[in-house]
Amino acid sequence: MIVPHLSDLAGAAGFALVALWPWLSGRRALLAGQGASAAAFALHYLLIGAGTGAALSGLSVLQVATAWPDNRPSWCRVLYAATVPALAVLAASTWAGWPSACAAAGMVLATAARWCRSAAMLRVLFLLAGACWVAHDLLTGSTFGLAADLLCMAGLVFGALRDRTPVAQT
Repeated sequence: MIVPHLSDLAGAAGFALVALWPWLSGRRALLAGQGASAAAFALHYLLIGAGTGAALSGLSVLQVATAWPDNRPSWCRVLYAATVPALAVLAASTWAGWPSACAAAGMVLATAARWCRSAAMLRVLFLLAGACWVAHDLLTGSTFGLAADLLCMAGLVFGALRDRTPVAQT
């Protein structure tokens, strides 16, 4: 019997969550799905030795929590803003060359996306972030990450087109 590695299980869970969240409607639903998939990928990246990817995926979960309220209290804004220098510190302390650069660029774009109040702009910025994470996944050998990011990008495009197309009345 073949026993999957824990990294594969975490990657598969992350992939399943990524397969779902871009298709959701509404800002909070998109954020919730994105946060859950980020948590799974933080574990996956940690277990395959992609330290920057793991650290920044973990930071994503904190960002989702602080971006959650529609009427954001000042403590949320302060905590969210504090994740920007934390991003730089985490990337520098886990630096591994190009994979770290790609993860950091993706995280910067995702940071901007999570703070958006518009679902459309959130999708566009996550699409750009996805391209950076695809490069990270190719460089770190994360098959689950690569498949998830490509699927996520396709879902983001489809969701944006779906939201822009009026439903025919019969």
